[in-house]
Amino acid sequence: MRHALSILLVLVTFSVHAADLSQLMQQVKANPQGQLDTQLKHPAKTAEEHFLLAYSHYVLKNKEAALEFSNKAMTLEPDAELAGRILLMQALSYGVFYRDTAMAIEKLKLAEAILPEQDTTAIRSLRMDILESFAQAYNQQGNVELAMKAATQSLTLATQAADKQRQLNSMIMLGRLHLQNNNLSKAYQYFKSSLPLASEMGDQQAIASISMRLGMAYQKLEQHELALQYFNEAARLYQQLNSLSAQVNALINSGDSQLVLKQLDNAKTTYNKALKLAVESEDPYMLISAYVSLSELALEQGDLDQSEQLLTKAHQLASQLSAQSIKAETALFLANVFIKKQNYSAAKIMLDEAAPEPDKLAAFLKRKHLALSAELAALEQQWQQAYQLEKTANQMEVAELNDTSKLQLDNLQSSLELQLQQEKQQELHFSQQTQLKYWLRISLVLLTIAVLTLLLLLSKQKKNRSGPLVQMPQWRSFTELLLHHHRTKTQGHLLLVMPQQRPALLNKGIQQVSTDLEGFRLILDQSLFWVEQDQEFWLYCASEQQAVELQHQLVQSLPEDYQAHSAVLPLHALLSERICEQDLDALRELVWYSLYLAEQQGLKGALHLGYQCHQSRPCAWQAEQLRQDLFNAISLGLLEVQANGVSLSAKLQSQLAHI
Repeated sequence: MRHALSILLVLVTFSVHAADLSQLMQQVKANPQGQLDTQLKHPAKTAEEHFLLAYSHYVLKNKEAALEFSNKAMTLEPDAELAGRILLMQALSYGVFYRDTAMAIEKLKLAEAILPEQDTTAIRSLRMDILESFAQAYNQQGNVELAMKAATQSLTLATQAADKQRQLNSMIMLGRLHLQNNNLSKAYQYFKSSLPLASEMGDQQAIASISMRLGMAYQKLEQHELALQYFNEAARLYQQLNSLSAQVNALINSGDSQLVLKQLDNAKTTYNKALKLAVESEDPYMLISAYVSLSELALEQGDLDQSEQLLTKAHQLASQLSAQSIKAETALFLANVFIKKQNYSAAKIMLDEAAPEPDKLAAFLKRKHLALSAELAALEQQWQQAYQLEKTANQMEVAELNDTSKLQLDNLQSSLELQLQQEKQQELHFSQQTQLKYWLRISLVLLTIAVLTLLLLLSKQKKNRSGPLVQMPQWRSFTELLLHHHRTKTQGHLLLVMPQQRPALLNKGIQQVSTDLEGFRLILDQSLFWVEQDQEFWLYCASEQQAVELQHQLVQSLPEDYQAHSAVLPLHALLSERICEQDLDALRELVWYSLYLAEQQGLKGALHLGYQCHQSRPCAWQAEQLRQDLFNAISLGLLEVQANGVSLSAKLQSQLAHI
């Protein structure tokens, strides 16, 4: 059965940092069009007003307008807390409307990075919203470890704050994650705790979600009659709630159980209804799931060509998304079809594409990958390899399906207030208890080793929270964060260090170069934040003094055989207060042009560049002929460039005077 395809990115709606704004948002949510009508009479002026307009469009699902007004709000110098809310809303827009999980995570990182340090009620609320969204987004990407960490942190904060709604959201999320990884015992505990809370709050959405997950749990236990009843109940509740994508998800799971029960006509009807609704909802994830379901039906009916065609559509669509687990799952389904068609080379390609790093797959995907790899090895008469792969897959299956989990699910079933009248579940057992206990002991040993390894890795990766604000891995994220700080600080400076790594790579090799740069990277964290871009290290510093001190430390930390160019750039003098991302990109051109001028003047070795502006914003940074503009600014004395204390501007002007 499919599990990753049934996990949706449903990011939570958030509260606002101030009580009055929270009330305004509730009014907007109840009547978003009314807010837009008010805008026509009284145009928005402040960051908060533009934020409310963006929220109106978000509620109305006007995705372009929601982003447009939220971007406008960011340009009006919101305080750090409101800026965090705006970034969180942008993450919601990218995640919900565009299904762009990578961009959603990027926005969430920015929102988390600018959170103020004080621990107020509003900040805790914002932090919990961000963590919940992180959990949803990481789960969508198939990164269960990070999703689990974020959901656990959110639950801890919600419990401390006695916030019942967030407690409920976090418990359901943790239950889903454990269910997805076949840890049914843990999933049971979270669902059992969340159900009374959902009933107390009258949260029909949460009750529907729990029903859906119970159906999925019984599916895993191959109790498809029970699973079908829970899925039908979930579909009914989601239809009442007008939650189209969730209704599609429930219908597809219902069809899956009907397929296993050999109710082929019912399954076809259910799948086609789900496909129609998926097209209406314009939800690519549900569309993928519908294609896969119909391919399974075609496979059951022996139509391999039809199954391959449907799966190819699903895999092509999954490849366009950023959810790695869904792409891996469709590749595994295709590999299965290719094996049945005896197209072994195509099957190998799909297996490799599904798991470039098999150990990072979710448990159920890893087991399926092992089973298919074993089947393929056996068909190619690689008996020893097939035996080892099959043995590992069986060990995982024994560890997943144990009596304790089944009995606990049975207890949960009897405690549900929304349960249907069901027949008592038959007691399940394994035929050979001795073999089961043996494999369980083996699994326990392997699990212990895995946990110890994970703890060791986490201890190495943990960073001091009181240290630098954040390390941004992408240039775009770096520039967005820099833009926010630039509007609030007047002394910010950029430091650029360019260690010439190519000679060292040729002489020493990759491993030694990596060792050489370890001390260098530790010093980078003394800046507020930094990014590595094409072997260029860009750092944002609060003052010129800090930038110069860091420049000296970084250059001195490198071995002598590295030739490191560096530059300190005064942002406000070069770019003025109002800047955009394209201006920052242009600074890279300024540095490279400075290096070119230094080479033309015969300067050799490591160069330390400095800049002094005799006119604010001395250059049109977005000009098409940027180098010509730089030449003009330097030759006219508007911008002075120095390399190792030598004025390149004076040399250039002297040369021009002799022409």
